[in-house]
Amino acid sequence: MNKSYVIVPIVLLAVFGFFYNVASKEMKAKEDARIAAAAKLKKEEEDRKRVIEEKATADAKKRQDEREAADAAKEKKKQQDYEDALKKLRDETADYASQADRLNKEANGLELQISQGRTDRERLNRESLALAKEVELAKINRRNAELEIQRMIEMLSKKLNESSIAAAPPPPLAPTNTPAK
Repeated sequence: MNKSYVIVPIVLLAVFGFFYNVASKEMKAKEDARIAAAAKLKKEEEDRKRVIEEKATADAKKRQDEREAADAAKEKKKQQDYEDALKKLRDETADYASQADRLNKEANGLELQISQGRTDRERLNRESLALAKEVELAKINRRNAELEIQRMIEMLSKKLNESSIAAAPPPPLAPTNTPAK
């Protein structure tokens, strides 16, 4: 057999081994560079994501704080408005109560004046009726007295007419001559 059959494949194998070794080192270096670049890219991406997340977290915290501050301000304003409305209602209630008391006092005073006026009117009516009754009784008594006077006058005139005083005295008797002693 020919020695070339063994030497050529061995030489080719050595050349192949050399090129393979060089290529494999280059491939390994490229792979390491690609892995390093991917790792670097991944790290940069993670750093960028972390920065974005930190910014987003800070922004969310800031918005949350602003919302809480706005809610607290709204709640404080709402509480203040409620207290103001409640104070206003209390003041109005006290004012209306004092007005009601004053009006009740005025109404009681007016009712007292009305009842006093009614009492006075009734008293005056009774007095005027009593005076009218006295006047009528006085008129009746005067009429009765006049009638009694007229009747008495008639009776007296009748008695005088019938009595000897009202009759003319009889003529004097003639003197009798009697000696005087």
